[in-house]
Amino acid sequence: MASSLRLHLRQAKPDYVDLRRNDSFARIRLVSAALCSGLALICALALPSSFASRTSSNPPQSAPSPLSSDRINWESIKNEAVGLLSRYIQINTTNPPGNELSAAKMLREKFLSNGIPAAVIETAPNRGIVAARLHGVGHNDGTIVLMSHIDVVPADERGWKLKPFSGAVKDGEVWGRGALDDKGPGVIELMAMVALKRAGILLKRDVLFLATADEEQGGRQGAEWVVGHRPDLFADVRYVLNEGGAIRVLPNGRKYYAVSVAEKNPLWVRLVASGNPGHAATPEAETAVTRLIQALYRVTQMQPQINVSPLVEDYFRRVAELQGGPSQWADVRSALQQNEFREKFLSNPVNNAMVRDTVTPTVLVGSDKTNVIPANAYAELDCRLLPGDNPTEFLKSLQSTIADDQVKVQVLLNSVSPASPTSTNFMKALEQVAERQDQGVPVIPVMSTGFTDSRYLRQHKLIVYGFNPIEITPELQQTIHGVNERIGIDNLVRGIQRMVMLLEVLGD
Repeated sequence: MASSLRLHLRQAKPDYVDLRRNDSFARIRLVSAALCSGLALICALALPSSFASRTSSNPPQSAPSPLSSDRINWESIKNEAVGLLSRYIQINTTNPPGNELSAAKMLREKFLSNGIPAAVIETAPNRGIVAARLHGVGHNDGTIVLMSHIDVVPADERGWKLKPFSGAVKDGEVWGRGALDDKGPGVIELMAMVALKRAGILLKRDVLFLATADEEQGGRQGAEWVVGHRPDLFADVRYVLNEGGAIRVLPNGRKYYAVSVAEKNPLWVRLVASGNPGHAATPEAETAVTRLIQALYRVTQMQPQINVSPLVEDYFRRVAELQGGPSQWADVRSALQQNEFREKFLSNPVNNAMVRDTVTPTVLVGSDKTNVIPANAYAELDCRLLPGDNPTEFLKSLQSTIADDQVKVQVLLNSVSPASPTSTNFMKALEQVAERQDQGVPVIPVMSTGFTDSRYLRQHKLIVYGFNPIEITPELQQTIHGVNERIGIDNLVRGIQRMVMLLEVLGD
């Protein structure tokens, strides 16, 4: 694989060839920064004093003033973001097969046209990753990675109001598969970097944009590949921002920043049942299909143990405070000892997934002819384990539950990753953004019931947070992997503004 790597790289400027940090390049940037700082001081004479204080000899102890974003032409950024997202959606990157390469090249060209060095890495035929680095001045506590993925899940046109790959702009919204997961967030990250570059806002950190392939099918040709083959890109990384959280809007209208610091661990398995093949007119007492049916019935009757982690316990308590109950959520661990509350709580699929391992049959394959008994039949299970649960022990329990030697359990995907800390400068920076942009809504660490590419980076001891700076209502949440996926233009622009502010706060 490594020998077939093709690195598509154009130079934005002669001295911007390598996407890594480089001491000689850093000296060039420092000289440029000094010249820019001098110009900024002259320009500051005509700007508000709150901006001028940023370039004074006494740097502020708090985050930079939001007035620096006044130098950004937000109307232009909005129009470009809408156009870019529309084109991005129109490039069909349904996975399988993915075909992310052409979309990766489009993103690269957007960076290059704005003077930001960028490269496309081809991980397999027609599979592409794009990386771009916005160089800062100095090296203040490490690079920030803004991560997204290019591929999307399939979309059946039935049920959609507008075609899923039209990228249509209608009634103030951009429609199509990927608008929320994960092309819209990728455009937010890209345009935030472009906005900072155009405005000449100098950060004390580098910002690395990374849009990967293959996330929806496990990431082997994407995040897993790039972590294994291009570790140089992560050599100086301090924080990674990926999908997994958002600004959640509760039914009562209250909001909070849901920041994923942990994820459930995927364990995908295949149950393969065997038996004698034959004619369906003269079936044996047990066949591969009947054995599989019995195994699946036993599996669906499993009742995994309830385990409420401190992270989940705190999440329910804080959400209950925002939405005014239920009162049991103030101490959900104790409340789950009560039969009536436990039954009602676990009947909600999201609540259930937050406190237990889950097993979901998703694929069934038997004979391809009605009158033929197959020698083998199989089913695939999407199992999600709570952080800290042992996959080996879970597999033993699964095999014991099936209780049939003619049904074998094969592991298709298994991944375990640690949680990220909840008290860091990154989380403090998000709190400042929430205070300035959203009237101080709370920032709440959460455990994601899904899994993302974040696990590959957490496995390499990087601090990763899942958060897209856009508002997600319960209605919009249903469109992710569903029908009528879309994002409001105002929501998109507000996301870019929040991202710019976050990078400023972290880069000061």
